Amino acid sequence: MVDVVREFPTFSVLGPVRAWRAGAEIDLGSPQQRTTLAMLLLNERAVATLDELIKGMWGDQPPRSAGTTIRTYISRLRAVLGAGSRLVSIGGGYALDVPPEALDLARFQRHTARGAVAARCGDHDAAAREQTAALALWHGQPLAGTSGPYAGWQQSRLQQLVDTARVDLLTAQLALGRHREVLPEAVAMAAANPLWEDAQTLTMQALYGSGRIAEALEHYRRVRRNLLDELGLEPGPRMRDVHRRILAGDPSLAPAPPAATAPAPARRRPVRRTLSSRAGTHLARTSLRRVG
Repeated sequence: MVDVVREFPTFSVLGPVRAWRAGAEIDLGSPQQRTTLAMLLLNERAVATLDELIKGMWGDQPPRSAGTTIRTYISRLRAVLGAGSRLVSIGGGYALDVPPEALDLARFQRHTARGAVAARCGDHDAAAREQTAALALWHGQPLAGTSGPYAGWQQSRLQQLVDTARVDLLTAQLALGRHREVLPEAVAMAAANPLWEDAQTLTMQALYGSGRIAEALEHYRRVRRNLLDELGLEPGPRMRDVHRRILAGDPSLAPAPPAATAPAPARRRPVRRTLSSRAGTHLARTSLRRVG
């Protein structure tokens, strides 16, 4: 990572489109120029044709000067990113050869993939750490400050990746028995996504594990009515299963948090020889008592 930072600009798309070199932010210019950079970054080192860039920027009704404008943006990006930016022209198109460590999205996906593997292996603590590391790279609406149809579509895709990481983090924390810790985030996510069953199911589990069983059941009834009214659909199998387990009082739905590691016992000082045998016995017994 250190070598990448020294030799190559680093980029962020999980929030406003930004770039840095050696810790100093680079002025990327207008929203359209940032959009051009975003299209190249998200093309994952592949060549983007001039027509693709034009369509991504303006859709099916580009201005007559679209080709010239895109070439101008490319030229300006080369200038601000520097000679080592690897923004190259290939066969009438353009490619930006970005090392994975130089793009926040690549690092984000690496952490979420590791978290998914850890969750499948039952290592919920490692899963929570990886998803937390991924979400630390998220800084608001993805691709903020860009424009055009391509940016709009990619914003939705990237936000879905972020929301999935949030769900996976809360799922891991619930498996670790952290229901009260999870509850505020789960409730906020459910309120923002009333038809997203994953968020609603997590809220039910967090309420149940926090001892708020009646609220968990009422939440299910409210979500079910909403799904029927808005989509004409019953809740899916997972949500129905959680509801059934809450009704049955299933304890496995609310595991206790892992026990804290007990502190090492205090080191006992040797009894002085000048004490009487009786006093020494009393002191030894006192030193072995546990702190309540």
